[in-house]
Amino acid sequence: MSALTEFLPTTLAAFLGQHPDIRVEVEEQLSGDIVRALVDGLADVGVFAENTPAYGLDVAPFQTDELVVLCARPHPLARLRAKQVDFKTCLAHEFVGLNRSSSLLELTSRAAEQAGIPMRLRVQVRSFDAMCHMIAANLGIGVVPLAACKAQVAALDLKVVHLKDAWATRRLLMATKTGAALTPATQLLVRQLLASSN
Repeated sequence: MSALTEFLPTTLAAFLGQHPDIRVEVEEQLSGDIVRALVDGLADVGVFAENTPAYGLDVAPFQTDELVVLCARPHPLARLRAKQVDFKTCLAHEFVGLNRSSSLLELTSRAAEQAGIPMRLRVQVRSFDAMCHMIAANLGIGVVPLAACKAQVAALDLKVVHLKDAWATRRLLMATKTGAALTPATQLLVRQLLASSN
């Protein structure tokens, strides 16, 4: 989901500007659902988080995003003087998270397990926008990709707390189905996506 709001709009605008006769259908999905759509032939190109199993796909690095903790201004984490915290510190608080098939939830759950502290999910939702609204209501803190939530951070006056943990820098991958015959338009789009990768 984060790729749709973070990186694709600018890349797609440039691509469609160069190729005005091509139509692109974009659908926001969780990483696991993107992989399934590619494998099942329901999608031609997908962008998803690195820790998602991607068997049967040709995968290339696409972008990198920073995961941060968001909290409401009255939350105790918002009052910390440190510019960064480790995720283990955050585990003392209740969380707002994405639903169970989210690669981000899998990543944070694995980090909590490695820290030996259970992650207490108070609310689970299906989008970053919904997460931000629940966090703004002080129902918990949440780990989100910063670039995907910048507008909500400003609009809802959320506090951004940067994470020290290495996993907080996350790679996004671009993929197509292995052996799939891509249309010329899809090949052009794949080239554009790869050219825009960091």
